[in-house]
Amino acid sequence: MEVILKGECFPGNALLKIGLSYNEGRPKDRLYVDMLLEAGARYGFPVEPVWLAGKGQVFAPDSLDSLAGVVLTGGADVDPKRYGFPDPHGLCRFANPQRDAVEFPLAEAVLERGLPVLAICRGMQMLNVACGGTLLPDLPDHDWDDDSERHSVALTAGSFLADRIAGRSAGAVSSSHHQAVDRPGSGLRVVGTSPDGIVEAIEWSAPEKKPWLVAVQWHPERMALDEPLAGTIYAAFLREAAS
Repeated sequence: MEVILKGECFPGNALLKIGLSYNEGRPKDRLYVDMLLEAGARYGFPVEPVWLAGKGQVFAPDSLDSLAGVVLTGGADVDPKRYGFPDPHGLCRFANPQRDAVEFPLAEAVLERGLPVLAICRGMQMLNVACGGTLLPDLPDHDWDDDSERHSVALTAGSFLADRIAGRSAGAVSSSHHQAVDRPGSGLRVVGTSPDGIVEAIEWSAPEKKPWLVAVQWHPERMALDEPLAGTIYAAFLREAAS
């Protein structure tokens, strides 16, 4: 079992340029930057976070050339048209088609280049749809909006996330979402669920010759690095980016 433990450091002098997929200009977007910097300092990797697109910033494919990895960040709902849901009742009330138009090609380019990917919340949902999967458009009474609140997650024994990253089959996480993965996309499988059966993590079903991927519904950037389902994820991602 290959698990990164708290406080373990990895030597290296190269600056890791990590791309962040889309900046919506929310205060919480800054947390992705802060956690990368904090994790880089904790685990011995100099990190330079770089926003790849956002309000007033157009994605340039050649911006991927110098990257060591990419974080697909959280935010707006995926346009339901992307997965064939007509949404007559307006359940996807926070959709951002402009972001989708940028981020779907971005994700496809990242996967094609084989860059390590950490997908968080919307990032996981968007990745699942990009791979041909679908979403549950609305989860009534399922908004966790307090970053201090935790709920349990069960991880699939034998999965990459449970065995190689977290080193455990369960843990507590912070989530804030009203949508979730429904049918996994091509090549993906569910490896984490909350007590009510909501999908909390997906990964490649056959990872050979696929880029490194961890995709979680929860928000490790809003947790502390010493929490098992936060720090281990960032440490593993940065180690893979540095390899």
